[in-house]
Amino acid sequence: MIVSQHSRADFDPVVEWQSILTKTPPAIAQRISALAHDLGDELAEAFYTEMLTHPQAKLFLDADIVHQRLHASMRRWLAELFEPHPPEALSAIVAQQRHVGEVHARIQLPMHLVARGARFLKGRLLSRLLHRPDVAALDAQQTEAALLYVNDLFDLALELMAESYVRDTQRVARTEEAFRLHALSQNLQVERERQRFLLAAWGQEVLFALHRGGQPLVLPTLRGSEFGLWFLHKGDNLFEGAPEVEPVHASLDRIDNALLPQLQVQDPQRQPVLITELQAALGNLQYLVQVLFERHIELESGRDALTRLLNRRFLGPILGREVHLAQQRRIPFALLLLDLDHFKLVNDQHSHDAGDTVLQQTALLLLNHVRASDFVFRYGGEEFLVVLVDVTPEQALRHADKLCQRIAEHTYELPGGVALNLTASIGVAPYCGHPDYQYLIHQADTALYQAKRSGRNRVVVAGDAAVGPPTIAA
Repeated sequence: MIVSQHSRADFDPVVEWQSILTKTPPAIAQRISALAHDLGDELAEAFYTEMLTHPQAKLFLDADIVHQRLHASMRRWLAELFEPHPPEALSAIVAQQRHVGEVHARIQLPMHLVARGARFLKGRLLSRLLHRPDVAALDAQQTEAALLYVNDLFDLALELMAESYVRDTQRVARTEEAFRLHALSQNLQVERERQRFLLAAWGQEVLFALHRGGQPLVLPTLRGSEFGLWFLHKGDNLFEGAPEVEPVHASLDRIDNALLPQLQVQDPQRQPVLITELQAALGNLQYLVQVLFERHIELESGRDALTRLLNRRFLGPILGREVHLAQQRRIPFALLLLDLDHFKLVNDQHSHDAGDTVLQQTALLLLNHVRASDFVFRYGGEEFLVVLVDVTPEQALRHADKLCQRIAEHTYELPGGVALNLTASIGVAPYCGHPDYQYLIHQADTALYQAKRSGRNRVVVAGDAAVGPPTIAA
């Protein structure tokens, strides 16, 4: 066994892939590539027949999905794996293997099943390879090169899948843990109240010092207070990137560098005005800090700050659980992807505030017309995603029609007393047995696109046109 002296950081899969191609005689690589093309259907059929007999693997596979899509995906994957690609195409091939690993992680397919599937495929391909007359006619060196070519490419592909699988599994685990513990955002609420108290206490301390008077008068700086120290060392990092951070620093500087020095002069004529200015500055600072905490609490709790709907952070864990329930308990569900028609005109012709009002009213309308067990997400921009649980495709269509009608009937009350009527287009994707929830989102998105193209203000149910990514074992 040869142990490389290079670190993992030096690992370049494109270079390794190219190395395998370089050391393999072109005629051998072409022969294996042709074999993979010729045996694609046979290997895919044998692979899924084998995996469907495994009790754990069966949970991730559906016979109809296998025949409609996965069979062709497997055949295509095998053909592309053994194609002697030119150097400029290798980055895309490496990315494809990593993408397959990401899909496996997303659907929570155990890695041992992926390895089992790869072992079966490699064994079946090598067996068929050795029994072909044209391969049997090769000399020992050529046969070794053919076997190494198959073995090395299979193992490198599996290594890349495992690498992205582990990375994405860890990411999913962190997200699911955040989802489980998101109620702990109450800690932020406690911190918010503590900082409000400390800020108010500093203001009282300054007023008491002014009341006592004395020479020389020394007023405590706000940056040196408990609040000021907390914001500099913790709040700055906690709220990094928020638009209110710079105004908070500006307020701290103005209070310490402009207002306090003037108050320390103890000019009886100016003092009442300066105290009023200080109280106003503190009030503004309290407001900014309140906004910072509220926005952060919304984000930590998985809520969209504008609409109060769930944001996309917890979409994965929620859809993953619904897919699991559908697989294990045969509880169907469906996705509705809703887009407000011509929403851009609201922003352009009225204002962005008007657009925000429309989004808030739409969110409230959706919440009022779905069941307590359903999930409503702000999916992005003017798009909303509804997860309807325990519904048949027919029931999902009725729900979507009802929402489409409710939005068309609703009168939006905009700032300035403006009334507006809008419509929505909805794509419906009932759960189809596929273990990857991204495939279902893709179906809903395709259906929404068809609804838009068909004239808007309508509902379209996803058909079989949506095509998901190829996978090795799912």
